[in-house]
Amino acid sequence: MQDAPTTPAEIDNISSTGFFGWKNVGLLFGVYMLAIGFVYYCFNVIFPEMVNSMGWKRGDASWAQTIHGLLYGVFVPIAAIATNKIGARATILIGILVLIGGCILLGTATHSITAWTLIWGILMAFGFTFAGVIPIQTTITHWFDQHRATAIGLVMSAAGVGGFIAQPLFTWIVQNVGGWQTGWLAATGFALAAVALAALVANKPSDRGQHPDGILHTEESREAQHANSKTYKTRDFWSLREALRTPALWLLIILFLGGVMPLYLLVVHGVLHLTDLNYEGMQAASVLSFMLAGSACARFPIGWLGDRLEPKLIMLALFLVSVISMSIIWKAPNLGLLLLAGAMFGAAYGGTLVMVPTMVANYFGAASFASINGFIFPVQIVVASMIPVGAGYIADETGTYDLPFMGLIGFTVVAALCTLAIRPPLKEAAN
Repeated sequence: MQDAPTTPAEIDNISSTGFFGWKNVGLLFGVYMLAIGFVYYCFNVIFPEMVNSMGWKRGDASWAQTIHGLLYGVFVPIAAIATNKIGARATILIGILVLIGGCILLGTATHSITAWTLIWGILMAFGFTFAGVIPIQTTITHWFDQHRATAIGLVMSAAGVGGFIAQPLFTWIVQNVGGWQTGWLAATGFALAAVALAALVANKPSDRGQHPDGILHTEESREAQHANSKTYKTRDFWSLREALRTPALWLLIILFLGGVMPLYLLVVHGVLHLTDLNYEGMQAASVLSFMLAGSACARFPIGWLGDRLEPKLIMLALFLVSVISMSIIWKAPNLGLLLLAGAMFGAAYGGTLVMVPTMVANYFGAASFASINGFIFPVQIVVASMIPVGAGYIADETGTYDLPFMGLIGFTVVAALCTLAIRPPLKEAAN
């Protein structure tokens, strides 16, 4: 893609001030890796140990994740409001501090399924919401226009990097150091490290006297950039009320669900599904570790591609990969294919996590990103959060996860078809 031409004055502006946007990306990468990659994805390993050691029923124990998901959806609009009112940095810091308190309670005060449900379902949901994608992605959309998808892809890869390391690390901690309680206390240390990085984040380019992409565009260069772009990017401001009247918003929710719902199944029940099929716990954890590695490796290149190719075309390919990989994980023929399928699914999910917010920003604009994302997240999470508890009860009754896998593979096919139908929204003509 040809970048819009810049004048000498614009280039001087970049070199003399030192564009902070990419430094911000590095800081947000660290925050997301530590607070989400390590703290959230250690759940995959610790949860099965809690279920087995306490003799909980899987369906009952999965209510914590369902409530977590539902309240995450409730807290997202609050996080969006906080991001707009007090800034992304303050919002992230609040979230991380709550996560630290929650991990300490999980490691010291969780002696019943009620305590588990309250802490993971409510407290940790609040922390992950405030420390997560809403303030982080909003910050990136403010700092980048030309390289938006690339920057989002780079930062979003952090959770996969952290999760890839977390799977074997926390498996070792739980099995060799002090049980699942020690696992939660170890997660506290990673959250503490995230605080130091989050304190250095800059909310917007204007906070440092800079401009998106480090370039002060003239009207002519802005027009040239728009004309040369290979991806659609609106120049209009869309309010949430206006966006709600467009088919594009609702199709984006379906696309998000196509990526998130299978993830919820694998995160909560993936290890249990594979151990039910006589795989060892470390083997099952390795499959999820490969899933997170695939997610981490794919996000940046897919983000780079999303600045050069229309994201909906990328989404179609990602959903096809997801269907194939989910089918392999369901049938679990051998460990080699499972590891490959884990990496494939991770790449598909990781790409979705980059492309959907990129499409939201491209279709509706950076100024309204937090508000519109603050609506999309609760809707898709309310639906997706029913997957863990539903799959848990089905497994309790039938002894397998066949029905959940079949249903989610079918829905992913529907999401793939929706990529063919989605179009950029157009403003209604003024009367």
